[in-house]
Amino acid sequence: MQSTSSTRPLARRWLILALSLIALSTVLFVTGVVIERGIAAAPTSTHQGAQPGETTSADPDGGHNETPSKSPPQGSGRTETVFGLDLENPFVVGAFVVVWLGLAVALLRLGRLAWVALLFVAIGAAVLDVTEVGRQWAEAHLTVALFAVLVALAHMALVVLAGFILVRSRREKRLSFN
Repeated sequence: MQSTSSTRPLARRWLILALSLIALSTVLFVTGVVIERGIAAAPTSTHQGAQPGETTSADPDGGHNETPSKSPPQGSGRTETVFGLDLENPFVVGAFVVVWLGLAVALLRLGRLAWVALLFVAIGAAVLDVTEVGRQWAEAHLTVALFAVLVALAHMALVVLAGFILVRSRREKRLSFN
């Protein structure tokens, strides 16, 4: 009897840590998306340093007789999609926020089942975060890459924490039945 009452404050601390990590990762994720959208919306000039009437192309007519390219110019409305979803769409970002808030509420209400859900969602999010870090690093968006690293670390910490809680609770159940 005494062991369960002595572990309650510890379990409460783990729950507070998990809720804090969820809140931190969600805020960092939304901030990173806002910054990335701002970078994508910023106009980029391909003719830096060119005078208004001057062309920088080696083409004598300045490219007027070319067929239009099918690839969008650098910095124009490119979007990142995963499984066909535009991850920068405000509705998708909102859905991610709702999922994380739902997991936070589930941790408060459901117990072990919520920790299992948290483990799987955090694993999936961490995988997506690591790919985002690589993509942002390759595109030289270091600020967004930094936010992606922080979000990935928070999600990896949630994976470790959820795994620890699930192993610990399974071990305690095994000990209490013997």
